[in-house]
Amino acid sequence: MAAIDVKGAAAEYRYGFAPARRLKTPAEFAAVLRAPREQSIRAARQLLSINVAWVAAAMSSPPAGTVRFGVTVGKRNARRSVDRALVKRIVREACRHQAGSFEAEAARASACIDIAVRLKSPLVADGEALAMRAWRRQVRAEADDLLRDTLSQIKQRLA
Repeated sequence: MAAIDVKGAAAEYRYGFAPARRLKTPAEFAAVLRAPREQSIRAARQLLSINVAWVAAAMSSPPAGTVRFGVTVGKRNARRSVDRALVKRIVREACRHQAGSFEAEAARASACIDIAVRLKSPLVADGEALAMRAWRRQVRAEADDLLRDTLSQIKQRLA
């Protein structure tokens, strides 16, 4: 059996969603949704919506540069649990690719950023279920687009 590379495992875990990078409780999601307009951004596409809230880092809050992501997919929009799990994985992967940019922006502005992404409409088109390959690509494209747009808006608002 091969020896376990501890440094490689640690690097892999940093790339993933550690507990400190997640919105976990309903109260944390609600706080993002209730954030005042001066401290939040809301955007949507055909399938996904995003809510971003930030607060200035203080002694009691997480350290500056902290970014937490949360993904919700309701049963109304994706009936099968495998579809809900797949949508979450796709969106989390898009978030992982943008996490470094969000963290750099949060650190520059001395803020903590919370991002909640939600599947807002069913995975259907014209009353018919989309083919899995089509909706997977559409979800990923929308997630990437929303995150890029949100990052540029955060840069402008926190400047």
